[in-house]
This record gives sequence, structure tokens and C-alpha cells, in this order.
Amino acid sequence: MDKPLKERLEILKQAGEISDEIMGVVIEFIKNFEKKYSLEINEENGSMLITHLSMALARIKRGEEIDGMDESVLNEIKQNPIYGELPEFYDEIEKKLQIKIPDSERGFIAAHGSILIDKCK
Repeated sequence: MDKPLKERLEILKQAGEISDEIMGVVIEFIKNFEKKYSLEINEENGSMLITHLSMALARIKRGEEIDGMDESVLNEIKQNPIYGELPEFYDEIEKKLQIKIPDSERGFIAAHGSILIDKCK
């Protein structure tokens, strides 16, 4: 993770959008994602994924829900191998934050993760 991406997380924390706990979980997610996919997440390639994940976790902790993505788009994302690989990340996040990530958020996280991996190929 590069310095600008870490600064993005700090700004979200200082603005009261995410907690220290969420920031720590997101940083751990970044490290595990980088290791699994042999890539470096930085501001340029990962800002959408990291911002969405951070804000999604904060929404979930507050009990807020979002509408899921269009079913045809979600079906396309489900065809990407990453969709089936992300539950190992979700399980760890859910355990640490004592939450359940709803399917509506999983689709968006998978979409951003897929884009990130495609950018880094």
C-alpha cells in the first residue's frame, strides 16, 4: 500500500467516516489481497476498492443497507474467478468486526476487486 492510499484511510478516519477498528481491518485486507494476488495496491489502482470497502464496513456497523447492483451486472461479476475467492476475505472481516457483509455489498466489493486485478495484469 502506498502513502497516498494510507492518507486516504487517515482522512476517512479523521472525518469520522470510519473507526480505528475498520481502518485496521482494511489495512489487513490490503496486505492479504496484495499477497494472494501478487500485486501492490496503491492510490491509482485501488482507491475505488478501498474507499468502497471502508465505507461499506462503516455502513454495516451502523446498520445501514444499500440496494444491490443490477442482476445482469452481478451475474457477469460472478463469472470472474475472484468472486468465488473473496469469501475467504469476507470471513476474516466478518469475524474481526462481528458483522455479516450482505450480498448487496459483496457484489460491489467483487466488482472493484476484479477491476483492480485487471488493472494490475
